[in-house]
Amino acid sequence: MAGELRNEAQAQIEARLKEEALARIFRGLSPEAMRTLRAVAEMRNRSPQDVLRDELEGYILDKLPIVDVEGIIASMGRSFYQLGFALGTAKRFIHNWNRSTGGE
Repeated sequence: MAGELRNEAQAQIEARLKEEALARIFRGLSPEAMRTLRAVAEMRNRSPQDVLRDELEGYILDKLPIVDVEGIIASMGRSFYQLGFALGTAKRFIHNWNRSTGGE
């Protein structure tokens, strides 16, 4: 129950922040930009807020670099290989230590 309330509260906060951010952007638009936005919204049969949100998302996505997924996976593989090597070395050291002290 508490988790659901927390998630709902977080969703409401995020929605309010988005609304406030859009309102702030709208207040800063020139009359010409508002006319253009309303015209595009009318052509797309959507609200000006939705149109602006979509355009902003597209603009940001165009500016982000492409993620090198293959590089990330290769990096993970190198890390796991190094970890496996370190664990194997530690295991061999402990095994040799036990053998030399008669602990086996």
